[in-house]
Amino acid sequence: MQYKINGMRKGMAAVLLTGCFSIYACSEKESPEPVAPKPDAGKIITVNPATAYQEMIGFGGALTWYSDRVVSSSKSEEIYQLMFEDLGMDILRLKNWYYPLDYPVNKSPETMLTAGDKTMFEATNTFYRKAKAVNPNIKVLLSAWGPPPSLKSNNHLREGTLKKDENGYMYEEFATYWSDILDNIAFAPDYISIQNEPGYVNPGWTTCQWSPTETATLAGYGQAFEQVYQKIKERPDAPVMIGPESENIPAFFNFAPVVRDKEYCPIYAYHPYNFNAGTDISQTTAQLGEMHRRFGDKPGIMTEYSAMPWFKTARFIHQAMKYAHTSGYIYWELVWGDANTKDKAMIYIDGAGNYTVSPFYYVIKHFAKYVDAGHIRVEVASSTPALEVTGYMHPDRQQLTLVIVNPDARAFDYAVEVTGEEVKGMEGYQSVEGNFFKPLGSTPANGTVKIPASSITTLVLAI
Repeated sequence: MQYKINGMRKGMAAVLLTGCFSIYACSEKESPEPVAPKPDAGKIITVNPATAYQEMIGFGGALTWYSDRVVSSSKSEEIYQLMFEDLGMDILRLKNWYYPLDYPVNKSPETMLTAGDKTMFEATNTFYRKAKAVNPNIKVLLSAWGPPPSLKSNNHLREGTLKKDENGYMYEEFATYWSDILDNIAFAPDYISIQNEPGYVNPGWTTCQWSPTETATLAGYGQAFEQVYQKIKERPDAPVMIGPESENIPAFFNFAPVVRDKEYCPIYAYHPYNFNAGTDISQTTAQLGEMHRRFGDKPGIMTEYSAMPWFKTARFIHQAMKYAHTSGYIYWELVWGDANTKDKAMIYIDGAGNYTVSPFYYVIKHFAKYVDAGHIRVEVASSTPALEVTGYMHPDRQQLTLVIVNPDARAFDYAVEVTGEEVKGMEGYQSVEGNFFKPLGSTPANGTVKIPASSITTLVLAI
């Protein structure tokens, strides 16, 4: 068993946290100095490996806009190391940038609609090569934001729906476009999504609006999904099709039924943008649980989200794992270059190629580093209800990873018990505001671990 600690970068983006302040009435006597809460001893985390839940597909991030700066950066190799080795990611989401000028007359990627499309197309090819060179087991999802203008109802990348001709919506041509994508990119993706957020339109960037099934004004997502599958299914490197990557959970409930009975869609994909920074974390439980109750027949991957502060993001991942039984989680901005939203990026990179690592990087690392594809989430109970804990068993049953999120204002001393197993050794990594993924070193198997207030802890147990 390997517990190697990789080198870490210490630059971080600033994080704005909301503080809570108490106001006391003044008197002639000075107010007493506040007393820090004492650690609570005698607490136990109990793991029951006999009760198993979802098999994991893994954790990762997305490289889309601005990420081309990585390729040209003088520090590119450092960034690749951070992303593809140190982070421990299992799944990488890339954007389709295949938009040849005058498609379908011209299908060559040598000339694109814009120079920016060409740059990003080549960068995406590079990301795939670099990711696989560092980690051959990493899986790649290629998602499309929409078809080229020649297949759009408004002849534009933005807004609109699939174009019609005298025979109706051009599903066959759309499927051919996907075959052309796979013929012309320099890699074979493991997964594809034919449309990012099919119910959403935005005049500011590439979108294409669909209805779950065909209407007079909108093309049918289900029909397009079927046509693409029929077109690519005989390819020797045919990717797995996932969907619907809906923009929020209510939209997922609308779109998921049209792929539910398609055996060639073995994985659901969703985005939870109906939740935001102001959403109380307890309010996410019901909808995530409803997803599992209604669509728990297939694994699910959360393929895009980044709308909460770093610590709340850790709590939301816990919610997604426990209540939606989510098998994969992809943070949206793995690398981002917009200075106005830099604090949301896992890695912020400026135009000169300089980068900083944010708390979000370490949040994902807490889950990704020691939880891999094939691990099984198992039952975990805590003697303190406030503690949020998920556990993941290695397929060889010799390693167990616990991710512990403590939103409480108290610190706790915790022992870990694994039902039916002997804990032979334990190492840990911990994050609090201003000090992220700090190694805890070896802990005696029968010892306790201090869980600070407002912290994230990853424990790796040898059993």
